[in-house]
Amino acid sequence: MASEPTWLPLDAVTALNRDIVAESGETYQLRDRASLQKAVDQPWNIWCYFQDRDMAVLASRLFSGIANARAFAAGNKRTGYRAALAFLDANGYELGAPDYAVGKLGDYFAGHLSQYALVDWFRLWMTPHTQGRIDP
Repeated sequence: MASEPTWLPLDAVTALNRDIVAESGETYQLRDRASLQKAVDQPWNIWCYFQDRDMAVLASRLFSGIANARAFAAGNKRTGYRAALAFLDANGYELGAPDYAVGKLGDYFAGHLSQYALVDWFRLWMTPHTQGRIDP
């Protein structure tokens, strides 16, 4: 049985959003803490109740859950994406998607990409951290 992942806490997600909106000059506002908590808990619920150990499934649910919760006044999709990156990083993976591929994530929100296809997108671009990795 796989060991339990490192989960991303709510405070880390709110900090990500603060940074994201500061970068773009937008105002930080958490409008719905309960919705954000539900979104952040989605990967844990999938892990526990469905016993799904696939990191692509867990990361994609974190991404879509945060983005769709619209808990922040601005930056929900960007926060969902960065939260998924942080979750994967904390669990030994990196996402090597080029900019054009990241841009395709908009297809999910336009209804042109299913949750299953979103999982496949994450699976396609995820790789385990390399040995001797040095952060810049």
